[in-house]
Amino acid sequence: MHSAIESESNIGLLISNYRSDNIYPLLPLLSQEFPNWSMGKIKNYVKLVISEEKEANDSSGILVAQNDALYYVGLLIYTYQTITSNLLTENNAKDNKEEFVNGIVVENLNASSPILQKNVFFILLESLIKIAKKNSCDFIELPKIDETYELIENKYKKQIVHPNNFRFFINLKK
Repeated sequence: MHSAIESESNIGLLISNYRSDNIYPLLPLLSQEFPNWSMGKIKNYVKLVISEEKEANDSSGILVAQNDALYYVGLLIYTYQTITSNLLTENNAKDNKEEFVNGIVVENLNASSPILQKNVFFILLESLIKIAKKNSCDFIELPKIDETYELIENKYKKQIVHPNNFRFFINLKK
């Protein structure tokens, strides 16, 4: 799987893969996302995600959003995973034939400003959807839908599946 996304600009934000072992530029976002984690634990987690991204068979990655001043205003940590296809149906109907599908799971999603949160999330998720489609993924899995996903929910409402109260899917094959 390739997580490569060339830097692209969206509404004044630059979206790119983060590949540096230097976590300090991301520390405000990482500290906000993992408030109870030590610096060492955060460093190890980012190293794990980054080192896997450098492998030939990527299994995870970090997308970042930077503003015009090159300040990091958002981050999205993701992994490639496989699930049963029945999770992508609204009623979770089980077929006689159990199939597995590939997709991307959003593990962590954070923005530096509550005011810009909806837009930052939308732009990061749009970039992740491009990566997913490029890699023939069938879904994107996200944390429970709430008001922060309003823009995504409006754009992809016909493709959203809610299998439980904790996560939701965007079915990319609908």
